[in-house]
Amino acid sequence: MADPGSGPPSSGPASAGAPSSEPGGGEIPRAVLRSWDEAEARLFPMVMARPDIYQQSVSMIQELLRRLRETIPDLPSLLAAHQRGGDLVADLPDAAGAGIRPDLVAAAACAMRYRELVASLAAEGRLAALARARDQDQSWAVVAETGSEDRAPFVPYQRIEAEAGTGRAVIISIEPDETLSRAVYRLDQGQIDLATGALRIGEAIGSYLDRDAFAAALREARPKVD
Repeated sequence: MADPGSGPPSSGPASAGAPSSEPGGGEIPRAVLRSWDEAEARLFPMVMARPDIYQQSVSMIQELLRRLRETIPDLPSLLAAHQRGGDLVADLPDAAGAGIRPDLVAAAACAMRYRELVASLAAEGRLAALARARDQDQSWAVVAETGSEDRAPFVPYQRIEAEAGTGRAVIISIEPDETLSRAVYRLDQGQIDLATGALRIGEAIGSYLDRDAFAAALREARPKVD
């Protein structure tokens, strides 16, 4: 099963695919995202502790996810499907005797489809940014940004810059240090697939407490990321 947690991606290299704002302009209310998180948090520990229903629950969620992939192309339609609640599960094989709350299965499948749509929208955004950069004869471009650099490190910040022609990328993250009083500037390598827009996170370049050292490292990293 996918990881719990269907809310907006957090800052840091592990979520570097996050677009500049929540994809779809916020069509999925935060209350709905929280309800999916809560459903997954209740469902997954329960089925893991019940070997007798584990495989059945996995099959139901995967079957519903398959149907959502076929019928749900965007966030507004996903929200509409969510509003049907447990009725989404009503005609699944063995749904009646599964011993699992239908609304939890529906929420888990919706959460997984949401993550897929978010990833797809983020990839499309990266490709569009690279295409604009090439059209404008720019060698490097910002392809994604989360948060505001002016508010970092108290609000985590992340930016992805990429070379327009090759997709080579630098992931810039700013977060507080362990004392919550100073900014830590982090650089990681990345690579954007020019066909799909998928982002692969590579090796760490370095972490910096000094802003000038960070700026120098970023200038050095742009042409040299492999």
